[in-house]
Amino acid sequence: MNSEVRPLTKDEYALWDEFVDNSSRGTLFHKSFWLKSCGRKFVIYGYFKGPELYAGIPITNVRKFGVKIASQPILTPYGGVLFKEQDAKYVSQISAEKEASQKIARQLKSDAHLVHFSFSPGSVDLQSFIWEGFSPSVMYTYIIQTNKSLEDLWKAMEGTRRTRIRKAEKDGLTIIQSDDFNQTMNLVEKTFMRQHEKVLSEAMYFRYNKVLEERKQCKSFLAVDRNGECVASVYIAWDKWRSYYLLGGYDSERGHSGASALAIWYAIKFTKEELGLDEFDLEGSMVPQIEQFFRRFGGQLTVRHIVTWTHPFLKLPVIVWRSIHPILSTP
Repeated sequence: MNSEVRPLTKDEYALWDEFVDNSSRGTLFHKSFWLKSCGRKFVIYGYFKGPELYAGIPITNVRKFGVKIASQPILTPYGGVLFKEQDAKYVSQISAEKEASQKIARQLKSDAHLVHFSFSPGSVDLQSFIWEGFSPSVMYTYIIQTNKSLEDLWKAMEGTRRTRIRKAEKDGLTIIQSDDFNQTMNLVEKTFMRQHEKVLSEAMYFRYNKVLEERKQCKSFLAVDRNGECVASVYIAWDKWRSYYLLGGYDSERGHSGASALAIWYAIKFTKEELGLDEFDLEGSMVPQIEQFFRRFGGQLTVRHIVTWTHPFLKLPVIVWRSIHPILSTP
């Protein structure tokens, strides 16, 4: 059967979104609405076997200094290739997925000078990309299985984490479910300022929230003190499989050491009791202090794979590269 990789047309985006919904590795970050909200040009490559969509990958495209970059937009933890769910022998399934991945990898290399993206948790086979010259790397997240009882989820947390949550409640902190994204971003900005950093692409954050709010797929959890002041915020989004911790902010001047933990605990309970989802993804960090904070909630340490490919020209000495790409010679 003939196969090909090609960009999907806008008329095929609905087909892609349905494909994502039917894939166990699909996430809201693969959906066309998420890509449209990022404000960048994007392509959804489909791998077709005959007329059937068998695999695909969404990717955004930017050009900087003449270099074409294919990647994922800001605040997008997962992407990568998705495959059609099929009832086939394991060996047949793996063989078909390798073939699709290799052809997609070649297409990405032909359309960009630099390619960089991460896969969803659960994606483990990177061989086709490695064979095509991509370099693999790993990051980590913590995933809490919310299909357990609340008692089991509570017991799985580290003792100090439970103590701080109890103390936060004893000290009068309450959690409010909110759709006030301005309040969340205000606390996020205070957190960045405390770290002497600046929130990048703030407008993109608001675009994401707008579309998620319209689709009723997001919620903020605000930790409020006895004076009615908001001291911490946790912002989550979700799809049909799990919810994701995307943003968090903290007011250190009014803060409480258990405020953020209390907000996350309520977000976990919301995921289980109101959304009925089986997983809460804490979106772990490689920063030691942040990783430790997430680790104490008792989630399962989970690998997420990343691949990067760089055109050989980009590896040349600068003087040679400039002779090939005059735009880089401009002061």
